[in-house]
This record gives sequence, C-alpha cells and structure tokens, in this order.
Amino acid sequence: MSDCDDRVELVVFGAHLKGGPLVHQLTDLGARWAGEIDTAPRYRMTLLAGEPPKPAVTRVPDGRPGVALKAHVWLLSPDALGRFLTALPAPMMLGKVEFADGSWRTAFGCDGAAASAGVDISSYGGWAEAVAAGAVSQG
Repeated sequence: MSDCDDRVELVVFGAHLKGGPLVHQLTDLGARWAGEIDTAPRYRMTLLAGEPPKPAVTRVPDGRPGVALKAHVWLLSPDALGRFLTALPAPMMLGKVEFADGSWRTAFGCDGAAASAGVDISSYGGWAEAVAAGAVSQG
C-alpha cells in the first residue's frame, strides 16, 4: 500500500483553503493538498460572525435556489481526520456533501440555525472569490 492509499479526503471551503489563515491546522496533521472541486448546485454559503471569519455551507431543500461552490480537497490519514474533527468548534461540523461529479465526499458543513444568522455570500461562488471581492476580510 502506498502512502496515499491510507489517506482520506477532506473538502474545505473557507480559512482552510490552500493559502488560507487556518491551513496550518491541516498541514500540522500531515495533510496534503489534492486539488480543487465544485459542489453540486445545491448549497448556500453564509458568513458567520467571529474571528477568524468562517463560511457556513449548508445544503438547500429541494426546490430552493442553490449554487455550486468552489472548494479544495486535502488528503490526510484517518487518525489525523479524527483529531481534526474533535478540535472543530461549534457550529462547524463534518458531513457528506454532494459534488458536481455526482460524488459525495466528507466536507465542512455547519449547523443550519447558525448559518441562517449569517450574511449570504453564495453569489460569489466560493470563499476565495468572496475574499477577493471584499465581501470577507481575512485580516
């Protein structure tokens, strides 16, 4: 088995994107960047209050407008993923997210109640795009 065969995917949307201010939380666990991916057009992204700024990604119900969101894929060991998960602050969580290619992958999500209190930034199509447009300040 090669070193990459025992790795699992984690898809991220915000401050854990490659080059982001929290990426060290992944790289300190030995994570390796594995590329970009888009969600299925069934999601919304809202800006949560707090520091550092975080996006809340939530799936929309059938019949409601959603968008495809840009994300990054990281590979890490199952043990590292477990350590990462146990350190996540509320209202952040990990779960299955649907992607444009029809796959479901482990990714960041957020409690729906917390997401509904945030500012909707879905129209930017992703966190990096919202930051570039000035809708989000990363300090």
